[in-house]
Amino acid sequence: MKFYRMAALGLGLSLALTACGGGEPKPSGAADGAGNSVLTIAIQDEVEGCDIQQIGWENVVQSLLYEPLVVFSPDLSEIQPAFAESYTVAEDGSYIEFVLPADAKFSNGDVCDAAAVKASEERFLAISEYAGDLDAVADIEVVDERTIRYNLTGPAPYMWASLTSTYGGINNVAVAETMDDAAFNRKPVTNGPYYVEEWLQGSQITLKRNEYYKTNNPNVSNQGVCAYETIVVRFIPDEFTRVSELKSGNVDIIYDVPTASISELEGNPDLTTYRYKQAGVSYMNLQTEKGVTADVKVRQALTHAINKEEIAAALDGVVTPTYGFISEAQAGYSAAKEQELASKLGYDPELAKSILAEAGWTDTNGDGIVDKDGQPLSFEMLISSDRASLKAAGPVLQNQFAAIGVDAQIREYEGSYVKQLVRDDDYTMASRNYVWNDADILYYVFTEASGYPWDVAEVTDAFVAARVENDTAKRVAAYEVAQDRLVEQYKAISLFADNYCVASKNNIKGLMITNDGRSWYNDVTGG
Repeated sequence: MKFYRMAALGLGLSLALTACGGGEPKPSGAADGAGNSVLTIAIQDEVEGCDIQQIGWENVVQSLLYEPLVVFSPDLSEIQPAFAESYTVAEDGSYIEFVLPADAKFSNGDVCDAAAVKASEERFLAISEYAGDLDAVADIEVVDERTIRYNLTGPAPYMWASLTSTYGGINNVAVAETMDDAAFNRKPVTNGPYYVEEWLQGSQITLKRNEYYKTNNPNVSNQGVCAYETIVVRFIPDEFTRVSELKSGNVDIIYDVPTASISELEGNPDLTTYRYKQAGVSYMNLQTEKGVTADVKVRQALTHAINKEEIAAALDGVVTPTYGFISEAQAGYSAAKEQELASKLGYDPELAKSILAEAGWTDTNGDGIVDKDGQPLSFEMLISSDRASLKAAGPVLQNQFAAIGVDAQIREYEGSYVKQLVRDDDYTMASRNYVWNDADILYYVFTEASGYPWDVAEVTDAFVAARVENDTAKRVAAYEVAQDRLVEQYKAISLFADNYCVASKNNIKGLMITNDGRSWYNDVTGG
């Protein structure tokens, strides 16, 4: 599974990756030829790179290489220690202070003290495409060998999403400065439970256990070195080949279980499955300034024409219908607001027809398509061909719109091209999606920060107010208000959150997959 740092923003970094060795893939099993314990994982996409500060998306490989200072609790309600021993937030939000373990080290044995963490964070601010996430950091101060303070320009709770993510992991900058960027991107020196031993481009990456690793994460029992000495991550793009390799015992764990295989694997007594949800939603973005959808009543009618339960059924339950724009796998989620919006924005084709009629759209020639001033209500619906759930939902949406007299013509393109058409304002309706485990992602989707040509002051103001609210309960309430402001514009139609699946052999114990898809391998044993 690719975890895009911010799916609403332009991502991608071209890297010239070179294999770091040769040889055949190591088999799955309890030990390799030297008697070392080996865990084998299969994933869909080869890593873009291993240096978290140089890349735009990450997967389980980077999560095994890095340990952030802090983590979200599994339910996303609390910030808890991880690499840091403890942390303190100033009452006025002017700083965050982290205390590091007394004997913290990088995977090569170098000391990982406050000065090393400062160097890593300053490198992040200098080279990462996501440095803007920490735009509230005025400076980073070394208080003493174990204590580092982030001095802030003001309250910035939106920073926690970055600080708790893999992007909050620590690099050994002293080593990075002795290597060119491409070399460090292949074999960074980091602070996580594993480090890169060998990367066979196009095949697999081999990780070795970091013998200096320690964590303060309260959600895992084993806070020291991991049980497996070696983890081999194989790149297997074909989804059914990944399933076959798991069933045959050649791999221990697979990510991105294909929809068609989930039921089969769940019924296999030799396997264990783990479900988690998209930390975000898939939605239809609507043109508001020109064309047929410039009329808010048309946008409102299209909203009520969509039967999301029917879409979920057509997709065999691999998506969860959403009405608001924050999924339950995101910090800031409100079940009460989701229920309220489900009632307000729910499926009602008769209401949709009446709204169109009020706006002057009626079927005057009996062809089944409503028209106005001689023009039919027809438009192109841009669908991302490389996102399976949206691609499958397209024909269902088309039929639902046809039921109220709207002709939506499907045009499939890769998601990156759909995104560019939206940026160019060359669209009427376009499928989009975002993934980030904090509701702050909406600031980067529905305000001028998105790069899209749409900005409404009251919507922007509401999202800005929510992103700087430090109190958790008040922050949830602020996002309730922000969603209301967005919904009033009928700018977008929330569709669903994808349901994902990871599977393993059932002798693999202790794997923890959180509801938003984070993987913790600290307690994994078996094989």
